[in-house]
Amino acid sequence: MKVLKFNKVALIYFAAGWLIGIFIVINMVLQTNDDCILVLIFISAFNLIINLFSMLLLFAFIFIFPENRVEFKNSLFLLMFNFPNLFFLFLTLSII
Repeated sequence: MKVLKFNKVALIYFAAGWLIGIFIVINMVLQTNDDCILVLIFISAFNLIINLFSMLLLFAFIFIFPENRVEFKNSLFLLMFNFPNLFFLFLTLSII
């Protein structure tokens, strides 16, 4: 079985995005302080901006460094499923 190669920075960033998302969901389920949830949603929105910038950078790296093309493609695909992107998609679908 082949092991997928990921960029280590993208992997850490992916994990951090999902941890923020888990904290938001836990706080919503436990119905904790609204300020805490709003701060986490703000952090998630900031994380979305960084995530989109990272995805553009990884997309450029695919063509700049052809020797690591597979690693960058896998990392780009991984970041597409990060929590801020899914959260933003959920918000846009719920508004429509």
